[in-house]
Amino acid sequence: ALAIMLAGCATEATFTSDDQLDTIESAATVCGSGPTVKGVDVSYYQGNIDWAAAKADGVEFAFVRISDGLGTIDTKFEQNWAGTKTAGILRGAYQFFRPNQDALAQADLFLDKLGTLEANDLPPVIDVEAAGGLGPAAVAAQVGIWIDRVKAATGMTPIIYTGFYFWRDSVGAAEFPGSPLWHAQYSSAECPNISPPWTDWAIWQFTASGRVAGIAGDVDTNRFNGTRDQLLALTSQAPVTNTCQPLAPEGGTIDDSDACFTGGGPAQFLRKPTD
Repeated sequence: ALAIMLAGCATEATFTSDDQLDTIESAATVCGSGPTVKGVDVSYYQGNIDWAAAKADGVEFAFVRISDGLGTIDTKFEQNWAGTKTAGILRGAYQFFRPNQDALAQADLFLDKLGTLEANDLPPVIDVEAAGGLGPAAVAAQVGIWIDRVKAATGMTPIIYTGFYFWRDSVGAAEFPGSPLWHAQYSSAECPNISPPWTDWAIWQFTASGRVAGIAGDVDTNRFNGTRDQLLALTSQAPVTNTCQPLAPEGGTIDDSDACFTGGGPAQFLRKPTD
């Protein structure tokens, strides 16, 4: 398991006129402590990439797109998937998720293109930034279907890519225990502000206009919150240890904030106890 030490901090932030009402809420940020690791995420928009040059420029990990929903299969996926491995860059795959399309079909397409994960491959990623006209409960339900399918097939808990406002407003701050947060926020600030229910972030996409050797033009650039060894601990090579125990026959207390808790059932029928 990856352990990341975090500290809360307050930073000054600049907001557009549309964001003024969120100034107080956005002022509370979550800072990572210690070193970070440089990474990128790419699709066919970046064209042909010299991954050896990117590695020499400090890129230690990369996420490559498989598809945009069911409609667009990324024509550079196989090339980028192989190229990152050859260059010694830790690799992961992501899918731009369309909640208004069949979630199982999207997951199965993703898994078919991904194939078998190899040692040091990063967890699969679901890119959640479009609602497709659905309400928060419906979007959350579709995301859950995708995550369950991909987790069952790969044995790895998927990473969720999203932004503060989208997750809060369009997914309803839904909880998916165990899924690390890949947070999108383009800022020069020291620390990002992340959406509930997460209290920390694993990866921060801090710019869409980064420049990296071997990649022509702008590229999404990211920071992993920790060391390279900690990043390796997220990969498929990391051993899985189940420390969760069943309840005793006489019963016990279940805390939904515990790492061993996995929620289920239709979200509209779940509620928090008040006592």
